[in-house]
Amino acid sequence: MNKIIARVAFVFSFLVLVACENDMEAIMNLDKKTAAVEEGKDIESMYSQLGKVKAKLTAPSMLRHLQAPVYVEFNKGLKVLFFNDTLDVESTLTARYGKYFENDANIYLRDHVVVINKKGERLDCEELNWDSKKEIFYSNKPVRISTATDTLYGTGLESNQDFSNYTILHPSGPFVLQDSTTLQ
Repeated sequence: MNKIIARVAFVFSFLVLVACENDMEAIMNLDKKTAAVEEGKDIESMYSQLGKVKAKLTAPSMLRHLQAPVYVEFNKGLKVLFFNDTLDVESTLTARYGKYFENDANIYLRDHVVVINKKGERLDCEELNWDSKKEIFYSNKPVRISTATDTLYGTGLESNQDFSNYTILHPSGPFVLQDSTTLQ
């Protein structure tokens, strides 16, 4: 009888030990996944190049994913002010979502992306990429640009960072052409 009790106790102890090992492993894996994301609230970050402030980013929330490829996610929107050398605002960017890839310094923006330059010209699109090293915006999606006199539509865009010089790659919609013979 003592041998049967000893065997039952051994088997029971072994099962508890195995179950604890599996649970502990699951807990450790869960902890690794949780630890692989840093979270920040009420973010304010300055971006500089060669000792000059170029931009200021604000966001209500930021998630930094540490597993490769490392990226920062602005899942509740962001706003960026772009400055000239005298720290005057040259343009403003807002988006409901942004993703910054740390390895190549590229930023992917989506969901109601708006860029407004100091002349009041406004870009509206659903997706926009920002190469912060080259200081350019680009997109292959539909875009709309509103100026004081016109609204321009098209697909695809290339622009400098302050949005003072832009090109719609495939314009569409009505165009107003001025007669060049009357310009003399």
